[in-house]
Amino acid sequence: MKFKGSKAVEFLLARGNLPVLYWLKKDILEVPADRERKNLKKFAERIRILEAQLPEGGWEVKKYNNQEDKWAKTRMIVETLRNLLRLYLYGCTLEDAGIKKALEFLLATQSEEGDFRGAYLNEYATTYHCLILEVLGLYGLDRDKRTQKGFEWLMKNRQTDGGWAIPYRTVDKEELRKRYTNPHHKNLPPLPPDKSKPSSHLVTGMALRALALSPTWKTRPETKEAGRWLMGRFFKEDYYEDRQEASYWEEINYPYWATNIVSSLDALARIGFSPEEPAIQEALAWLAKRQNKHGYWYAGLKKAGVEDHLWATFAVLKVLKMFNILEL
Repeated sequence: MKFKGSKAVEFLLARGNLPVLYWLKKDILEVPADRERKNLKKFAERIRILEAQLPEGGWEVKKYNNQEDKWAKTRMIVETLRNLLRLYLYGCTLEDAGIKKALEFLLATQSEEGDFRGAYLNEYATTYHCLILEVLGLYGLDRDKRTQKGFEWLMKNRQTDGGWAIPYRTVDKEELRKRYTNPHHKNLPPLPPDKSKPSSHLVTGMALRALALSPTWKTRPETKEAGRWLMGRFFKEDYYEDRQEASYWEEINYPYWATNIVSSLDALARIGFSPEEPAIQEALAWLAKRQNKHGYWYAGLKKAGVEDHLWATFAVLKVLKMFNILEL
């Protein structure tokens, strides 16, 4: 199966903003993009985000800046991750002081066990743990000992079937209710996973993205095993209630956040799976049907605008190029 990408490229060249054009030239067309990289330093949205950074390195959500709010740290972790992903698209690197500060803010959430904690109060937050590992990988911190400690924690906390789940989702709901009606629950240790329960494709897809970016983990047998598990869940409902509907597979967005079919294909391509795998063939056939007559792909997000469609199209082209099935 080959995809003709000329119409999609024409759409991006005609409608793309500076960041889209930079990544299109760099990753898809493989032509010099030095001018775009230089101009990105003056890109208004990049400057606006960096100017809003707090002294400790993170970002707050303005409408929730009540420090008495027990979810304040969660919101700051989430907002920091979102901004770091956007800043990566806007050409930021470790050379930018704001990026170093933001990454140190995230690294400071690492527990003695190795997990990044705080997004789910004191519970293990495997989804955000994986997002932090992914961001650290994007910015070139794979070999940092704290990053490696995070990967080691991830491998120690796999489900028996080879993937991952959010630990507190694997326990009985009544047990969870009793735990959080306990006035001393803040002092309780995090709930360990019931590893006999099935994995979540939401969590496993996010873990694979982090692993796929890591030169030290992408070739591990456990990573390949998790990839095969994920392919068996394509277009199915998740086992757990977080983003459970099968329709979430069809949300194309970039930068990646939760698990969808394009984010999964991206990870599988990096890990080394062939586009001839039956599950991958099924996913690629679905993508072929979703390309519109103008050559681009719609973002699957609610209230998506033109910029969302631009990034969604870029994400698809990037996956096709990594699988070596894109014709330009």
